Amino acid sequence: MLPTAPEQPPRTSPEPAPPPPPTARPRRSALYAAEAVVSVAAAALMVLLARRIDVNPLDRIGQISGLAALQLRFAVVAALLLVLTVVTARTRWTAHAPLARRLAAATAAGLFSGLVAGAVLVALRGTSWGLNANGGDSGALITWAHTLIDTGTMQADYPPGWVHAIAWYSQLTDTPPEHSLKVLQILGTALFGPVAYLTWRLLLTPVWALGIGVVPATTLIDPYKPYTNLMLVVMIPVLLALLRRLRRAGDTTWGRIALHAAGYGIALGLVFLVYSGWFVWSAPGVLLSALVLFPWRTGRLKGLALLAITAAVFVAVSSRHLFGLLTASGSVKDRYFYWDTWTEPTYLAMWRGDLPGNTGPWPPPGELGGVGLFTVLTLVGLATAIAVARSRTVVITLTSVFAGAWLLRFHFGAQMYGADAVQLWPRSTAELLYCLLLLTGFAAYYGTRRLDAVTRVRTALAAPSTGIGVLAALLLLIASAGSSLGDRYMPRTDNSLGYLATSAHLVKQPDGSCSAYAHTLGKGCFELSDPRFGETLLELAELTPKRGELPHPPPAG
Repeated sequence: MLPTAPEQPPRTSPEPAPPPPPTARPRRSALYAAEAVVSVAAAALMVLLARRIDVNPLDRIGQISGLAALQLRFAVVAALLLVLTVVTARTRWTAHAPLARRLAAATAAGLFSGLVAGAVLVALRGTSWGLNANGGDSGALITWAHTLIDTGTMQADYPPGWVHAIAWYSQLTDTPPEHSLKVLQILGTALFGPVAYLTWRLLLTPVWALGIGVVPATTLIDPYKPYTNLMLVVMIPVLLALLRRLRRAGDTTWGRIALHAAGYGIALGLVFLVYSGWFVWSAPGVLLSALVLFPWRTGRLKGLALLAITAAVFVAVSSRHLFGLLTASGSVKDRYFYWDTWTEPTYLAMWRGDLPGNTGPWPPPGELGGVGLFTVLTLVGLATAIAVARSRTVVITLTSVFAGAWLLRFHFGAQMYGADAVQLWPRSTAELLYCLLLLTGFAAYYGTRRLDAVTRVRTALAAPSTGIGVLAALLLLIASAGSSLGDRYMPRTDNSLGYLATSAHLVKQPDGSCSAYAHTLGKGCFELSDPRFGETLLELAELTPKRGELPHPPPAG
């Protein structure tokens, strides 16, 4: 599947559109490949540059210096991008301006997630463990990877993709899964931006793919388990592309129906194998959207063929996990009660993950009847998207998915007390928030296209300065977001996400040694099950003036 132009209004003529020139598709494929290369290269560059930052991650001053060093590297690359776009905006080089904007947007996407991954690398400097060492979900993944390497199989009711990746990397590099998990956490985080950008390029032009596809996804990036939320970011645009193709099935040749259906089935099957939870929350909305968008009058047979082939390929790709999940669905209960299961159920302005610890009042107090202004703005975005583009496939699908997940959230939440089971309903927060942010972005997108009909507005939007200004603002936004997100994972002693990195330093390494910087705290290192591990965290917490930040200089032994 290659990036296509933004969705156009339904054609009044029943005749199919003329095929593109013979040279159009190879050139478009080459440009898309160039975007992929520069985006991944930018992410890799930030990670490689982070390796040269020499600080003590268990010292708060060292953490701040590390974040500042990352920002300096980001700023240098961002400045080069802006210089490139300014130079190509000049009359002499205008023919190269579209290519420059395309590559700059792709590079920015890679820089964002590379910045977060670089911060995680700084936070884990001196330890071979990944985030949370061998505790919690990290411990479970390590155990499953060992089982997979030893027996060749794993339990069928958990998505196998990430576990297979850990086992494959361990066998390829002859390293234990305990070490491989750290590498894959950083690699998965670094690829978050490029994958999000390239997937949204299926539907949007470069700068819009950066603004709508990557910026809202900043709320979802999770270095601890990067594969979970990344699959949500990938699944949504693939579903949108599928439903848009379904709506236009009557104008599509049978050969292209089969080709596209196979592509959608493979893509959705692979997403399902990496993380399948989002399919549950999305199913009602996708079904409703398919019924609304189905070409009942103009292409019923082609529409049925598209859905049937997509479903068949999806089942073929994901069959083992799909049937394992269905088999276990009646007997497996999620009884993981934690702070988010005690949160008022309509709150969805922020997703803080599913770790047991919680710091500060949650949810934060809202300004308007308990509802925060951020939520109010996203609801304004929802209203605007419906007002300016309610008949568009994107708006129909996103509002339907939101409504379906909203109802399922309350269905499982209402049963929680009687069934004594959570069934992961707090995780719907991530999808609901993402849908609202996407609708807000598409409100701007379709609103801008309406304004484009006004001559003066069209001239202003097409001006090179507008594109340069938007790119500069987006670069500053993702730089700030990347630094803030990276700081969350810096070692701390409270119940925040920083606890994950602290564990990686204070838990004994797989070979029995301590991490390179554990001695600076004067407490040594321990097995995860050793009571002294928890006692050490409590002692350090008493020395932290705010938010669990480790003091400078570190306490002496």
